[in-house]
Amino acid sequence: MSEPQQPPAQPHGTPPDYAGSHYPAQPVPQPAPQPTQPQHAPHAGQPHAGQPYPGQQHAGQPYAGQTYAGQPYPGEQRPAQPGAGLGRTAFLLALVSLAIGLVVTLSYPLMFRMTGDPFAIGAFSAIGNGLVLVVAVVGLILGLMSVRRPGPKILAGIAIGVTASQLVGIVISWVSNLFYALPF
Repeated sequence: MSEPQQPPAQPHGTPPDYAGSHYPAQPVPQPAPQPTQPQHAPHAGQPHAGQPYPGQQHAGQPYAGQTYAGQPYPGEQRPAQPGAGLGRTAFLLALVSLAIGLVVTLSYPLMFRMTGDPFAIGAFSAIGNGLVLVVAVVGLILGLMSVRRPGPKILAGIAIGVTASQLVGIVISWVSNLFYALPF
């Protein structure tokens, strides 16, 4: 009688290869066998130049118990979140609208020195704030869409806060300018 056939034993430290697994087991790379006695040892007990001491490993070299040499563990990889891209885009648009608003605000003194014309200063203000308004509205809409989707919501929340505060500031500024312009 012959003995029943058994699958080969799993090496220590390697994950089992389950049916349907996304990550098949990979063989463990074994280091090349080292000769036990050097052929010529001028200084017995000391390693040669460039060779590690016994038990030492060079950085980046695989060792016997390492399962996936040079690869991250399978648990470290995350699937793409559907709401992450919109939240990131909304956050970037919020930063762009902040930058445009900062450039417009910092360039007012330059506009006063270059031209004293109130019409030119008003047109510059309307164009600059109108651009900030459009970018902030798009950022707010994308942030609200991202919050409704599953996935991380921190960037979308920051984008909603930044763009909403910019929109409120622009609307209040335009309304106050309208009230100052009416009596004239």
